[in-house]
Amino acid sequence: MLKAHDSAGLRLLVAAALLLGGLASWRQDRLSAVMGLASAAAISAFTRPAILAYNRGRERWLNRDLMGAVEQLNLALQLDPRLANAHLLRGQVYLELGQLPQALADFDQATQLAPRRPEPYLYRGLIRQSQGDLQGATAELTELVRLHPNAPHHLRLANLLMQQGSLPSALTHLDEAIRRDPTLAPAYACRATLYGYLGEWETAVADWSQAIRWDPSPAHYYRRGVAYAWADCYDEAIADLSRSLEAEPCQPHVLYIRGNLLYELGEIKAALDDYDQAFRLEADGNLGDPADEYGLYGRGLAYENMGDRATAISSWQVALQVSRQHHNLVLQEQAHRSLRQLPHGEAGSFG
Repeated sequence: MLKAHDSAGLRLLVAAALLLGGLASWRQDRLSAVMGLASAAAISAFTRPAILAYNRGRERWLNRDLMGAVEQLNLALQLDPRLANAHLLRGQVYLELGQLPQALADFDQATQLAPRRPEPYLYRGLIRQSQGDLQGATAELTELVRLHPNAPHHLRLANLLMQQGSLPSALTHLDEAIRRDPTLAPAYACRATLYGYLGEWETAVADWSQAIRWDPSPAHYYRRGVAYAWADCYDEAIADLSRSLEAEPCQPHVLYIRGNLLYELGEIKAALDDYDQAFRLEADGNLGDPADEYGLYGRGLAYENMGDRATAISSWQVALQVSRQHHNLVLQEQAHRSLRQLPHGEAGSFG
């Protein structure tokens, strides 16, 4: 039989349990009610005519019906001119249609309505870059990096700065991109390229090795091979160029450079085999990358080794032009030197 104080304690526990249960039930009912109201509000907002028109426009855009997308987005903005997403999406559609003034106007409006959204700055930067306004593009991407300082944005700005020859500023952004994402292979590749332009080959090799660690592509092996070659590490260079060719055999520029290294090492038959294969690829229309100044310069060396000085000169002149565009200081000087070493007047005017 329970004592009196035990009975009172039991009643107190039961009462407390009922109270807590009641509170829990009340809170659950209140939460359900609040969620119900929120759902109703969301449904109400979602079914607004402007939102419905925007969703139809987005669906048509995803289905590549660009004109149909513009039609629906026009309707959405007639119903709600402050719908930032509709301005942003219509700007993207106009960009795909090549209607750049209309795209810029929509991105400007999206920025006014949602000033911290990253997309308008990115797209405006791309448009200004395509129009040759590199300073305007830089301003857009600088603001993008300020608002959203992630690794891809730093990398994109660095690429743009490199195009303008602002190598120290580009290097700062590449360092920051890699600090924020140590696995970002394109950032290592870009920084390795920049170090190559400056002639810092050991540092370039180290960055190409990091790029290969995270993305062992034929292009990265080729570029590390080039860096090894310029650092006079011929065996390592040949090994990397061979890896690139194993994965992707139809690369005449890689064959020319490997052939040149073999030629320097006295392995003339192996060098001639590489030249012959490169010649055949060129004859089949595979001319390599016209923006690859190293490949163009290597092609010139190969043709000089084969006694075709006219083709060598034309290759070096193109390599010089491309290296100027890329602000590749080292290769500019090397191409100048090769042309200056020709008999007087044979290379023509190369500046």
